[in-house]
Amino acid sequence: MSEVHSPAIVYISPAELVVHPKLIEIYGENEVRPALEKSISEKGILESLKVSARTGVNVVLAGKCRLQIARQLGISAVKVEFVESGSPEEDLKLVLDFNLHREGGKTHYQKFHEGQYWESVLRPQAKERQRESARRLNETKYSNLNTSIDESNSQLNKGKPVIQEVSENLRISVGSYHKGKKVFEYISQLRELQKFKAVVALEAEFNRSIDAAYKFVCNQDICEQVINLIEADEIGSISDGIAWMRNGDRNPFRRFQVGQVYQFKERLRTELEIVGRVIGITNEFVVFGLRNLVNMNLEIVNLRPRQIDAELQNEPSAEQRARILHLMEKFRDVFPVQVSLAELLKLPNLTDKEEVLLRMYESDVFEKTWEDYKNQMQAMEVSTNRKKGNVRAA
Repeated sequence: MSEVHSPAIVYISPAELVVHPKLIEIYGENEVRPALEKSISEKGILESLKVSARTGVNVVLAGKCRLQIARQLGISAVKVEFVESGSPEEDLKLVLDFNLHREGGKTHYQKFHEGQYWESVLRPQAKERQRESARRLNETKYSNLNTSIDESNSQLNKGKPVIQEVSENLRISVGSYHKGKKVFEYISQLRELQKFKAVVALEAEFNRSIDAAYKFVCNQDICEQVINLIEADEIGSISDGIAWMRNGDRNPFRRFQVGQVYQFKERLRTELEIVGRVIGITNEFVVFGLRNLVNMNLEIVNLRPRQIDAELQNEPSAEQRARILHLMEKFRDVFPVQVSLAELLKLPNLTDKEEVLLRMYESDVFEKTWEDYKNQMQAMEVSTNRKKGNVRAA
């Protein structure tokens, strides 16, 4: 039996309560909250559970974890506050409102579950505001012919964008919300395809890092293959799958090595040379150095493996590259020379002018000039130190 302490708050048995299904859908059936469990075991349930009795059944709208712990600890009665609700839609809204800033933190996946709901609520409201603004502007148009189009448009745009409002509710940036939404939608697709092992793995990666999960989902070269490996029980996590792809035979980057030269079947852009040198390999891209034939400068292009339609070529500049590497060692303490030589290594081949520069660095004149300069600097340093010594002696 319920013991009434106020018109809205009672103590009732946990057996008389059921949890709203949306709470289970978003937060899971059994959450591990050790700090909350310790608090309840020592002090009891301090904050009342929010409950709707609209249907004649006591439905918990907030307090799922407190109820779960109370049942585990064998607590005979829990503190409940009944709230007014007139429809299933209002029940759902109260669930999200009560749990908006839920203590104990939320996973990214839980936040984006909430975001899906907030979008479904706020988008119709935004459209209604736009329709109302348009109606008012229409009335203004006939009552004041001097109203400008710009003023009308500014009126239509009043109100906070839906995505911004949802992001603020979830306490994440708009950029992270856009990225996370793509991941959340992909997880939902995997669930529909009944790829539940992949769902668990990607959800764990998503909860660890929105950005990492987003990059993984966007990398089509790797994503589908890793998902298939997880479903086949060959690996257990997204990070393991990425490591497998980076190092295994299925790795799409495997055939590329820094320094190789490729000839593309078609020019990437009309002004770029058709051959390019691999100058780097990142987690997402093979980085090519190509010559811009308009200004003859080096141009950097990032390509995913599936975008690369090119054939490996024999090294066209082996002798020149050997000379460049020798010069880099020789002038390792001359930063400007190091920079210019390093840039030459990024090009698939050298022009006549660049060959002249290379020969200048190799010439006795340049070396003698550099040696003379070093000797002058050393002499100046010795002279300066001697003067400082004389001053101290005086």
